[in-house]
Amino acid sequence: MAGTPAMSDALQELRPRLMSVAYRMLGSVVDAEDAVQDAFLRLHNTAEVASPEGFLVRATTHRCIDQLRAAKRRQTYIGPWVPEPIDTSTGGRSQALEESLSLGFLLMLERLSPTERAAFVLRTVFDYEYAEIADVLGKSEANARQIVSRAKTRLGDAAPRFRPDPKEAEGLTERFMAACRSGDVKLVEQLLAPDVEIHSDGGGKVTAARVVIQGAERAAKFLAGVFHKKQPNLEMRSTMVNGEPGVVFLQEGAVAIVLSLRIEQCVKAIYITVNPDKLTRWSLVQID
Repeated sequence: MAGTPAMSDALQELRPRLMSVAYRMLGSVVDAEDAVQDAFLRLHNTAEVASPEGFLVRATTHRCIDQLRAAKRRQTYIGPWVPEPIDTSTGGRSQALEESLSLGFLLMLERLSPTERAAFVLRTVFDYEYAEIADVLGKSEANARQIVSRAKTRLGDAAPRFRPDPKEAEGLTERFMAACRSGDVKLVEQLLAPDVEIHSDGGGKVTAARVVIQGAERAAKFLAGVFHKKQPNLEMRSTMVNGEPGVVFLQEGAVAIVLSLRIEQCVKAIYITVNPDKLTRWSLVQID
């Protein structure tokens, strides 16, 4: 599709929004970039397009749906799978956008079918009208409403309902890090929810827990051990990971571990990424 320079510039301004949709659907920056790039290539190779913006949204969404349908990561992935973490320390997003970037939210979306996931993200995160969702998915408006409703029913009460005050979350994160550094298992345990979960993603590339660690006592022992072992060799920095408090472990300036905390009055869930394939894009990509 040929276009004026002004039109090309205007379409390129859509790239961040397309990336935001694709990342939430796929949980991978690299895969999201591929989906968006494919959408632009399709647009370029299509002779007549009534709405270039609509074409790009549809093409990106359908590429994501196709990729989710073809993915076999649940059957073949070694250990717990955690979405690729992104650096959100620069801030500037609305609370709704921050919440929908959280690793817990992205993992929750794994319960949905690809089409449900697309409809749910477009509606609840980006406020698309049902008619727009229907156009993107190639469905009737009534069917689009049913898909979103079905997605909400399937998720039920899984979505986090409590978001702490930022200063309270920062204070709890500092206490959590200090407790883990101390190696005091009981001190760490006091900061964890009784049903806390640790998802540790090594992807079979590096050492990581092969199952989700559940319960405060087991989690505290695991965390105290990890921090005690890593502390002498790695630099630790507080940051924001996918809109939530986190810690980055650096080895000779390179990111070795990214840890994210889900805080709901206490530490409710912890997501640890050590798979090197998921750390190469850290701090390089800005997603709203």
